[in-house]
Amino acid sequence: MKRIIRTAVREEYELLCDVTGKPAVAKLVLGFDYYGGVHDCEVLRLDLCEEIAVEILKLVQDKYHQFQTEEGEPSMCPKCGR
Repeated sequence: MKRIIRTAVREEYELLCDVTGKPAVAKLVLGFDYYGGVHDCEVLRLDLCEEIAVEILKLVQDKYHQFQTEEGEPSMCPKCGR
């Protein structure tokens, strides 16, 4: 016999840019580990739309030329597997 204790509800959501409210296409995570800095154990997580993600990427790359994007690991994207 099957007795339902709690009816399951499937959650659907969309990720929106934390800056503009537009659909998000990128996530920026800045994690401060235990290195002895003033922000130890803190994390900054941002969901970003295309325009803001490109703007932040340009800011970083203009100031620090050594940081370039590269292809991710095959399991990085749950949707496309890239």
